[in-house]
Amino acid sequence: MSSSKLAVGAAKVDITPPLSIPYLGFHPRQAKFEGVHDPLYARAAVFEGPQGQAALLSADALGLSRDLFGEGRDFIDEVRERAADGTGLDPAAIVLAATHSHSTPETYGITRIWEREDCAAWLQVLADQLAGALAMAWRDRRPAILSLGGARVSGMSGNRRMRDHQGRLFSMGRKPQDAEIVDPGCLDEQVAVLLAQREGAAPVLIANFACHPVTVQVQELISADFPGVATRLVEQALGDGACCLFVQGASGDINPIRDATRDWRDVDTYGVMLAGGILHGIGQARLAQPLDAPLIGSGSRRLSVAAREAPTMQEATARKQEVDRTLADTPSDSPDYAQALGQARQVWEMYRLVQFGAEPIEAEIQALRLGDLGIAAFPGELFCELGMRLKSASPAPQTMVAECSNGCLGYLVPEKGWDDGGYEVGLGAWCRVAKGEPEKMVAAAQELLQGLFEG
Repeated sequence: MSSSKLAVGAAKVDITPPLSIPYLGFHPRQAKFEGVHDPLYARAAVFEGPQGQAALLSADALGLSRDLFGEGRDFIDEVRERAADGTGLDPAAIVLAATHSHSTPETYGITRIWEREDCAAWLQVLADQLAGALAMAWRDRRPAILSLGGARVSGMSGNRRMRDHQGRLFSMGRKPQDAEIVDPGCLDEQVAVLLAQREGAAPVLIANFACHPVTVQVQELISADFPGVATRLVEQALGDGACCLFVQGASGDINPIRDATRDWRDVDTYGVMLAGGILHGIGQARLAQPLDAPLIGSGSRRLSVAAREAPTMQEATARKQEVDRTLADTPSDSPDYAQALGQARQVWEMYRLVQFGAEPIEAEIQALRLGDLGIAAFPGELFCELGMRLKSASPAPQTMVAECSNGCLGYLVPEKGWDDGGYEVGLGAWCRVAKGEPEKMVAAAQELLQGLFEG
């Protein structure tokens, strides 16, 4: 081992599912894939120093819900334990993150895919693939040095809750011509890069950027969206064996600038733009002075957060039975069918939310230290404002936010966002956490980072 006293390993595993595994559609919610546009991967990186270790896995996935194995089991903890079995990995030091790409299987938990026998069997395979990637990364450890870089990628993303003079909310791709935008919303255009240059082995890097991969969502082809394009281009540029993990930033309210096209050319364009920013960051990292003995560590806290207000199960069941009857009694060729279906869908989404229950929710907040880099992991879609607030307060020289990590609790909306309304705080399984609770989660992440960098 070199004087850095650091070892870094990486692995990349194909996790492209069978076409029978559903994606999250509009109607039906469990829609069927018809082909593969580009493969999905899980990339893992392991960091081991003399005083600690940390591991990060990034999967091309919509999310990784803790209940994917059904009631009474924890998907995240079971993957961690499988990865640790036969290796020196510490389960408590592993972050399991999703890129949040939407043209992937419905592993977010909006629907209960584990109730289907074929999906339940595949989820066991997926868990083994994720654990296997981490175990392979552990066995791949090589002496390494760490350095940091970054860049700005402008013109690719925009806030999807920009406000016009009438108080209406829009994303850039859906803004009417008569809308006079008075509040463009928060936007983070920074790409952060950690580069691990290894002795006798290809480099490993972690890239972080905040933007929803929704360019081609709700369509029948499997795709990693623009993060897949970007990581492929970067790995090609760095040579055989290079591994680029993409970590989704605080993008709860950030979309691609042309988010209504469903255009594969846009996917490639965003991927090229993001890859350019990552490569620029790699150049900066190569020119930067690496740390001689970078500290590696991890911390985690499980918070009890309040569930958002919702109807009781009795109320939800009655409403569901009512709309189901109305829909069944309305001919599909009737002019009233579209309205009946729309009302039924709203109630179905509310019913799924109620199924989670009204009890407080356990939310794991996790932090990693990789030299001068701090990573704060959240089990939901953190709004940009909260991510920027954490970055500003972080004691780390550079901080990444890893949303959709270690579970899926939906949008993590700041208090002002609740007051503004909109889809993200609607009655559905995409918004489970009560108003004011995301701020507590950010405070917990800040304390964890302080413990790693100031303790």
